Amino acid sequence: MSTEKKLRLLTAAFVMLVVYGVFNLFQPDVFPMSFVRGKVREAAPGVLVGPYPTEAELKILARNGVVEVISLMDPESAVESALVAEEKKLVSLQGLRFQNYPMDFQDLNGKRSAAGLAQAIERLSKRGGEKFYVHCYLGRHRVGMVEAALKKSAPAQAL
Repeated sequence: MSTEKKLRLLTAAFVMLVVYGVFNLFQPDVFPMSFVRGKVREAAPGVLVGPYPTEAELKILARNGVVEVISLMDPESAVESALVAEEKKLVSLQGLRFQNYPMDFQDLNGKRSAAGLAQAIERLSKRGGEKFYVHCYLGRHRVGMVEAALKKSAPAQAL
C-alpha cells in the first residue's frame, strides 16, 4: 500500500472518530460518555438528582412518582441547547412539569451559576412534598452543588 493511500486511510479514520466524538457530545447516555455519567440518587427526601434523562429514564421517573424535572443545563450553550429543547418535549409527553434554571458549566462559581442554583433551591423549598428530579448534563458537578446546598439548608427547613 502506498504512503498516499495510508495517509488517506488514516485521515478518514481520524475524521470518523472526530465525528463520532462530536455526535456523542449530544448523546450523554451513549459510549463513551455513558461511562462518566453520574448515578441517580436521592439528595433529600423526595428530591432525586442525576444526569440528563433519556426518554426511557423519564418514563421510569414518572412511574416512580416524579412530577417535575428541573434542568440545570444551559439552553444558550452550543452543546446543551439541543438537549434542553428535546427534553422539554419529552418531559411534556410524560405529563411532567419542566423547569430550567441554567448554571454555566464553564463557570460554576460565577454569577449566572449562583443565580440558577438559588432558583433551583428556592423551587425545591416550595415543592410541597412532591417528588422532583434535578439534573445537569452528566449528573455530577452542577447537581453536586445542589446536593451541597440542600445539605446546608436541611436543618433550617424541611424539604
